[in-house]
Amino acid sequence: MEESYSALLFIIMAVFIGAAARHFLKSVKLPFTVVLFLIGIILGVLMRFGLLNLWGSIDVSFVAHSLNWAAGIDPHLLLFVFLPILIFEASFNMDLHTFKRSAINATILSVPGVVVALLLTGIIVYAVDYFNIGLEGWANWSIAFMFGSVISATDPVAVVSLLKEVGASKKLSTLIEGESLLNDGTAIVFFMVFFGAITGEASGNGFIEFFRVSFGGIAVGALIGYLMIKWLKDVFNDAMVEISIVVAAAYITFYIAEHFFHVSGVMALMTLGLLIGGIGKTSISPHVQHFMHEFWDLAGFIANSMIFIIAGLVIAMRTHFTAADFISLGIVYIGIHVVRAIMIAIHFPFMRNTGYGLRKKEAIVLWYGGLRGAIALALALIVSGVDNKYLPQSIKDQFMFLIAGSVTLTLLINATTTKKLIDILGLAKISPAKAIMNFHAKQYIRHATEVQIERIKGERDFKKTDWDKVKEFLPEEAKHIDTNSKNINMLSETRRKLLEKEKSSYWHQFKDGLLGRESVRILSDSISELLDEGIITSLAHRKDLEESWSTPEFLNTLRRWPIINRWAETQLMSRLVISHDCANGFIEAQEETLKLVGSMVRNKEGDNTNLSGIEEEINENKIHGQTFIRNLRKNYPEIYAAISTQQAIRKVLNYERQSIERLQKNGRIDEAEAERMNKNLDRRLKHFVDSTRSINITSTKKEHAAQELHEIKNEKK
Repeated sequence: MEESYSALLFIIMAVFIGAAARHFLKSVKLPFTVVLFLIGIILGVLMRFGLLNLWGSIDVSFVAHSLNWAAGIDPHLLLFVFLPILIFEASFNMDLHTFKRSAINATILSVPGVVVALLLTGIIVYAVDYFNIGLEGWANWSIAFMFGSVISATDPVAVVSLLKEVGASKKLSTLIEGESLLNDGTAIVFFMVFFGAITGEASGNGFIEFFRVSFGGIAVGALIGYLMIKWLKDVFNDAMVEISIVVAAAYITFYIAEHFFHVSGVMALMTLGLLIGGIGKTSISPHVQHFMHEFWDLAGFIANSMIFIIAGLVIAMRTHFTAADFISLGIVYIGIHVVRAIMIAIHFPFMRNTGYGLRKKEAIVLWYGGLRGAIALALALIVSGVDNKYLPQSIKDQFMFLIAGSVTLTLLINATTTKKLIDILGLAKISPAKAIMNFHAKQYIRHATEVQIERIKGERDFKKTDWDKVKEFLPEEAKHIDTNSKNINMLSETRRKLLEKEKSSYWHQFKDGLLGRESVRILSDSISELLDEGIITSLAHRKDLEESWSTPEFLNTLRRWPIINRWAETQLMSRLVISHDCANGFIEAQEETLKLVGSMVRNKEGDNTNLSGIEEEINENKIHGQTFIRNLRKNYPEIYAAISTQQAIRKVLNYERQSIERLQKNGRIDEAEAERMNKNLDRRLKHFVDSTRSINITSTKKEHAAQELHEIKNEKK
C-alpha cells in the first residue's frame, strides 16, 4: 500500500514540476526536457545525501519515499507505461506524406545504420578493456555489442522541439524523429538478442529473430490499426468514445505484441500511430480531431515530464562509479559521435538522392542531434537488474554509469547547443520571398491596428483616453526589406502560400461536413505532391489530380463479367460520387484562394503582374472543376440528382449546427439545451453518413451511367 501511495504522489509531483518548469522557467534558454532532467538530477543528489527527509522540524519523508520509488522503478514498467504514449504520440502527430518520403532514409539509419553503430561501438568498448584503459571484463563480444545496441537508441525529443521552434525544415525534423522511432525498435530487438546470449535465453539465429520480431511487430500494429479504423468509422462525434478507442489501442497493441507474440512493441506502436494519424485521420469525426490532438499533446507532455525527471533521479541515485570510469565515459562519448559520423558518411551518398534527399548541412544536424534518452536508460536498468551469475556487479555498475553518463552529456551538451549549430549552418533562415511576405503581413497588421485606433477615438466612451499610452502597445513596425532584388522568386513563394491555403480549405470543408473522407485525402495529398515539387509550374497544371477524379477503366471491363458485375457497378458509382465530391471541393477551394489573391492585391503584397497571372491560373482550375460537374449533370442526370441531394442535405445540416452555436453564443439557449440539439443533429448526421455509402439508383439507370462513363472522360480531355 505504501508503494502505491508513493507512486501516486510521484505522478502528482511530476505533473506539478512539469507545469511549473514550463510556466516559470520560460526565460531559461534550455530545452524543456533538459530542464526537467536537471531538476531530476538535483532531486536525486539531495536524496543521495539524505537532505529530503526533514524540512526544519517538518517530516517530509513521504517525498523521499516517492522519489525512491521513481528511482527504483521497474524498467519493464517504464517501457510498458511510457512507451505506448511516447511512441504513439510521436507517430500519430507525424505527417504521413512527409514520413513516406523520408521513410527510406529513416530505415537506412535505423537498420543498417544501427548495425554499423552497434558493431563499431562494441569494438570501442572491447578495445578499452583489451588495451587496459579501463572497463575490466568488457573484452566479451556479447557484452560489447549489447552495450552498442543500447547506446544506439536515439531520443530526439529535445532536438525536434528545437527544430520546430526555430522554424527549420519539417523534412529534417521528420527524418530525425522517424529515425528515432525506427531505431528504438531495432535497438531493442538487437539488445534482446545479445542480452539473451548472456543470460542463456537466446533462441535461433539472431538475424532471423531480428526480422521475425521487427516485421511481426509491424504486422500486429497494421492489423490492430485496421480494426480500430473500421471501428472509428462507425462512431460519430463522440469524443469520449473515439479517444478511449485510440488510447486503449495504443496500450493493447504494445501489450499484445510484447506479451503474446514476443515481437517488437515499438514497431507495432509506430505502425498503429502512422495508420490512425495518416490513413485513419479522416475516420476520426471532424469535431473530435482537434480534441484528439490536444489530448495526445497533453499525454506526451505528462509522459515526458515524468520520464525525464525519472531519468535524472536514476542517474543521480543509482549510478556507482570510480574516478577511472570518467575516462571510459569520455572515450564512449567521443566514440559514439565518431561512430555516428562514420555511419552517416557511409550511407550519405545513397541518402543524398533518396526521398527528399539529404544536404551536407542537414547531415551535420542529424549527426549532432543523435541524443540518448529514456529508452537507453530503461534498457540499462534491465541490465542492472540481471543476476550476478550472468554479469558481475562491477560490469553492471559500469554499464549503467556509461549509459547514464552518455544520456547526461548528450542532453546537457548536444541538446543545449543544437540551436547555435542550426544558426551557424543557416538552416533556420527563411527564403527572401517568404521574408518579404512576412514583412507585408506585419505592415498590414500595424496599419490595420492604427486604423482601428482612429475608429475608437471617435467613440464617446474614449474621449479622455491617453492615446500615446495605447500606441505603446501597437505591434512593432516591420524592419525594411529590399524588395527589388531580381533573385527573389516571389512567384514561387506566392504559389506555395496559395497551395497551403487550398489545402487548409479542404480540411475545413471536411470539418464542416462538406467534403467526404476519401475526397479530402485525394485533394490534400495532391497539394502535398505539388509542394514537394517546388511549385515551379502553373497552379493549373494538375494532371495527377485530374486523373484521380477519373474512374478506373478496369471497372468498365469488370462490370461485363458475370458474378462480379454488380460489385463492379457499385464501385463504379462510388468512384463517380467521390469524383463529384472532389470537383465540388476543388471549386470551393479555388474560390477561397481567389479571395486571398484579392486581399494580396489590395495590400500590395507582391507584383501585380504575377498576381494577375496567378488569378488566371486559379480561374482555369475553376473551369476544369465546373466542366467536370457540367458533364456529370448532362450525362448522368440520375446520379447528379442523387449527389446534389446529398450536397443539399450536408449544407442544411451544417447550417443547423452553426445556428445552434450562434443561439448558444447569444444566450438564447443554454448549454444543456444546445447539447440536446447537437445530439439530435448528430443522430441525423450519422444516418446521413451511413446512407451515403450507397446511392439508391435503379439497376437500369446504373447500366446507362456505366455505358456513358467513357464519354465524360473523352469530353474532359
